[in-house]
Amino acid sequence: MRLRIILAGAMLTMGGCEAGNDNQSAEKDGPTATLAIAGPTAPPTDCSKLPDFVPLYADARVETCVAGPGGEPHRESGTVVYTTGATPDAIIAWYRDKAALDGLVPASATPTLFSARDGSKRSITAMVEAARGATKVTLNWGWDV
Repeated sequence: MRLRIILAGAMLTMGGCEAGNDNQSAEKDGPTATLAIAGPTAPPTDCSKLPDFVPLYADARVETCVAGPGGEPHRESGTVVYTTGATPDAIIAWYRDKAALDGLVPASATPTLFSARDGSKRSITAMVEAARGATKVTLNWGWDV
């Protein structure tokens, strides 16, 4: 769902419409960029290069796994979305335990979210939601490389 929202936002941004200029011709102003999506596209799912402090639950069925440069120099960040048969409570508890073992300090915790960090060097946030008899997990992470 989040990927669809991101793609929809990108399509709106690339549409080239400005408020009050509905009647202007694109030909008069020059060519415009168009984002076309032909049929369903599969999001990236290669999680082989995740940092060691970003573990996936044992029965994780990955839907999306993306990473890239963060907003600062020498920073990398990413997002992993997966489903699991474990309960949301079990997933939050598991990430809390894993973060402690990795030396990360809890930063925020609710029944559906857990985040931890090591100063500004490493961070991870796990968000969970019940989804059709499973639990959907969204992990956001970042680290200095």
